[in-house]
Amino acid sequence: MSDLAARYDMSFAAVQKHVAMLERACLIQKRANGREQLVSTNYARLQRAGEVLECFESIWRQRMAQLDDVLLPKGK
Repeated sequence: MSDLAARYDMSFAAVQKHVAMLERACLIQKRANGREQLVSTNYARLQRAGEVLECFESIWRQRMAQLDDVLLPKGK
C-alpha cells in the first residue's frame, strides 16, 4: 500500500484510512501477496454506487430549484 500512498499528497495513515473505508463499502478488495497488500477495484459495486449518487444528485437538484422558486420569485 506504500506504493499507493506515494501517489497522493497525504500521509500513509490517511491513505490507509481511505482504503479501509473503501474496503468496508465493498468498493475495493485487498489481498495479500507476500508482504504486500494488493488493492483491486470492485467495478460492479462502484458503478452501482455511482448510480445511487446520481439519483441523490437529481433529487437535490430538484429541491434546490424549488428553493430558488421560493427565494427568488419570478416576475418581481
